Amino acid sequence: MNDNDISSNIKNAVELVIAGIDELCESVENIDSIPFHRVHTNFERLEESLHRKTLLDAAFAFMAERDDAGRLVGSSRAADYLTNCLGLTRAEAAMRLSAGRSLYGKVVPEPVPEPEPCEQEPIPEPDSELSEEEQAKQRQQAEEEARRKKEEAEEAARREHEEAQREAERRAERERKAQEERRRKMAEEAASVEIAKIIEQELRNLNKHAEPGPQELRAQAMDEAKKRSPEDLRKWLRKRVTKANAAGRMPNGKKDPFAATRKRNFWMSEPDEDGSVRVSIRTDSLGAALLAKVLLPAQRPGSPVLPPEDDNRTFGQRRHDQLMEVCSQYVEGKDPKSGLGSILLSTTLDDLNDLSPDSTFITDTGHELSIWDVVRLSEGTNDYLAVLDPEDFQPLALGRTKRTASFAQKLALFAAELCCTAPGCNRPMAETDDHHLVAWQHGGATDTRNLTLLCRRHHVDNNDHHDFRNGMGHSERDPYSGRVGKKMPGKEGVIFNESTMAEESAAAHYRRKAERRSARAKDAGPPIPDNEMGGALFNISDETGPVPRAS
Repeated sequence: MNDNDISSNIKNAVELVIAGIDELCESVENIDSIPFHRVHTNFERLEESLHRKTLLDAAFAFMAERDDAGRLVGSSRAADYLTNCLGLTRAEAAMRLSAGRSLYGKVVPEPVPEPEPCEQEPIPEPDSELSEEEQAKQRQQAEEEARRKKEEAEEAARREHEEAQREAERRAERERKAQEERRRKMAEEAASVEIAKIIEQELRNLNKHAEPGPQELRAQAMDEAKKRSPEDLRKWLRKRVTKANAAGRMPNGKKDPFAATRKRNFWMSEPDEDGSVRVSIRTDSLGAALLAKVLLPAQRPGSPVLPPEDDNRTFGQRRHDQLMEVCSQYVEGKDPKSGLGSILLSTTLDDLNDLSPDSTFITDTGHELSIWDVVRLSEGTNDYLAVLDPEDFQPLALGRTKRTASFAQKLALFAAELCCTAPGCNRPMAETDDHHLVAWQHGGATDTRNLTLLCRRHHVDNNDHHDFRNGMGHSERDPYSGRVGKKMPGKEGVIFNESTMAEESAAAHYRRKAERRSARAKDAGPPIPDNEMGGALFNISDETGPVPRAS
């Protein structure tokens, strides 16, 4: 069957599925007249069949990554295509891409490093009491013996290397067969999305050289899923992963000394309704030793400013405070002009004039601080003020001095944009780069009017030539509003970032206020005068006060 026939078959099958779903939806419109006992077996069959969609999802995601589908949405990542065109979350897109690689990715043998060259043993000096002829003969015998031992060592190393290569090939072959068998089973049998998630979650703990490998364990887990509940399958697979890690060996037959280090990870949750953030860390023995040393002062109540008898904190709270103290000492030691030692808050003059116990401030890290958080940080005298243009809410220009934006320019960008300006992006300023709208190598100035914030993911997808090559768009300042957005091929105008975080910037607050004034002006006469300044931003650190100086 050629490519055209396959494409036609897929198109026809999709049309049939869509038509069937449409017909089902129409059938249940008058739900009061449908008896459950007459239709439940049909819906059970439908659910079982839809479970196999996980195979189709993985196959399509693999094709999207293989054929660079991200270019269709101006990106170098297939995940952006899946999120933009299929409406998936980033987590779901990542899961489908991972499933596609595990099901269809080429399994290759683990590369075995070449053996180290063998050094010849030092040749001992001949006995000085022997004659010169006997000494020469003894020296020759010693050289031959050393050469023979070196050749034997090299031959042994070569055989060991070849055996390691054969073992790597055998392991890869087992993984290939398990991959093919898993694809076949997924096409013929129904496995729920929940089961697939459980399997992938548990396999994250599998070491690189575990035996059996991930493909074999996936195939085994699918067989076990037929007779186990999801909870029991998780426990079964967790034990299998532990055993596989213990049995694992590198191709040279030795234990992997970096197995734990490869699993190191640090994760932070989104703030909950109270502003609390959960932090999870996985580290190796060295990391654990360092943490234990850092947290040692929290073993007993008390601190340099709190007597033990007055310390009512729990052990966990003391350890938390000790870790925060270490973090504070780290940022205090940084150059304040770099911005690393500063926490930046975005606000407007109206917000400052209307401060209340419920006031909150968005930061350059994306976290929201209460007025009490600000008070806890405000013990110094240094501060920064950024003024926005009252007409277009853009920061004042500074000039072309050097390629890297100055700290003052970064403050101005933060006041105007707060986060990455790519459409739909919520990455805070702390996770962005300073991007030249007209590239520096093309003569672009390091001027706030020629700068914007882009996170690393969207920065690498920017087309500095502005010619839409490879389907890639570029950041551009809209000539009418002054805002920076993205210009995409085939799209009219500039697409702005309307994400939740972007709408929290000081400039966004003033834009909304200006829109309200404009709307009222149409109905109620002359407009309300603009404020003298368009916005404010100040820096808070352990050496910084919360109230900005007058300009």
